[in-house]
Amino acid sequence: MWNPSKKIRTISNKILLAIFTLTSIFHVLALLQIVPYKYLWGGRLQSLEEMYVMESISLLANLFFIYCSYIYLQYLNKGLVPIWIRLVFGFIAAIFFLNTLGNLIAVTDLETLLATPVTAFLSVVSFTLVPKYENQTSEL
Repeated sequence: MWNPSKKIRTISNKILLAIFTLTSIFHVLALLQIVPYKYLWGGRLQSLEEMYVMESISLLANLFFIYCSYIYLQYLNKGLVPIWIRLVFGFIAAIFFLNTLGNLIAVTDLETLLATPVTAFLSVVSFTLVPKYENQTSEL
């Protein structure tokens, strides 16, 4: 079974932290109406109020992902990542996989062309944090 090294997991985690932070900034820009809501959520939003609800949920989810990434890194540095945080990243990876499928059928080309590769990448990177990790000390 594939078991990414601590280095790969650390890099993956830092990538996720960076992307989740940038995505959170994007959601704040959307909430401030700097990004028009017609380009969000696959072009399916019907009103400003609907945008506020959906973007608020997205921002909260991203903040949760940032928190989980931070916690994962703390456990990784201690040498043992518990199953509950690995299951969280399995859930996050599954969410991004489903989001990728949704982006493929988005009404707006911008979301299909821009968000699809990002969410697919996030899904793959999140899956690297799922396998069991214990700090391996070699005895030679």
